[in-house]
Amino acid sequence: MKKLLMAILGLSLLTTQSCKNAPEGSPAEEMSIASDESGEKVLIRLKPKVGDKQQTLMTMEVDAKEGKAMKMNMSGKMDLEVASKEGDLFVYNMKYQSVKVNMDAGGMQFSYDSDKKDQDVMGSMVGKQFEPMLKNWITLKMTDRGVVKEISLKGVNSTKDLGDFGAISLPLPEGPVGVGDSWVSERPMEGMGVLKMKMTLKQITVDDVEILTDGTLVDEKGANIGTFEGSYKLDRNSGLTKDGTMNMKINTEDNDKVDMKINFKTL
Repeated sequence: MKKLLMAILGLSLLTTQSCKNAPEGSPAEEMSIASDESGEKVLIRLKPKVGDKQQTLMTMEVDAKEGKAMKMNMSGKMDLEVASKEGDLFVYNMKYQSVKVNMDAGGMQFSYDSDKKDQDVMGSMVGKQFEPMLKNWITLKMTDRGVVKEISLKGVNSTKDLGDFGAISLPLPEGPVGVGDSWVSERPMEGMGVLKMKMTLKQITVDDVEILTDGTLVDEKGANIGTFEGSYKLDRNSGLTKDGTMNMKINTEDNDKVDMKINFKTL
């Protein structure tokens, strides 16, 4: 359960923190537009201003129909701020402000709400998995192409204990991309394997840039244990992720087949 929860958190953050963080009305620094003989190209980079802040609402549905049957509905609000810049690295702080979980595991139903002081026994167990992210800021140092160079959380001595938070950023293309262009990347998922990702620019409108993403999750032996596909929309001027969705299918180490649907939007 713990490994699955940490994987879900890491993958959900991957979808919500793709391009940050200029607030509406601020100068657009994250995305520049250029044209050449092949048409309009978009250069996507992370170039937020120190002090920028963002809050994201994420909702998720999880359904394991085989093996250990389980259904879970989850919602969470997460704050992110740009703390500083160290050379070529941007320093981000992020923390969950609230988490709500409703779960039915093998006919046993329980819930967790971080805003409530009193929890039942099972709710308290689930709450312990979220407690570090609710009480402390996660600090990340990241390049303008979304590569995480350093990650830390107060009270956690090993980055291994942070699960998959090192994979929260969406890999950005090396150069300008146009409609139909794709780029690929591989990211390790702690305790699960490697996430092989493909991103494709679907369309550029007056206001938005829409990107499709798909890929597979491969275990340490090279076996395919999961797939995902989704899309998200960026504000063309600010680079903010406006909304998006991600659909995933994962086969766990217990041979459970898990379907997940993640939706997110910036508040």
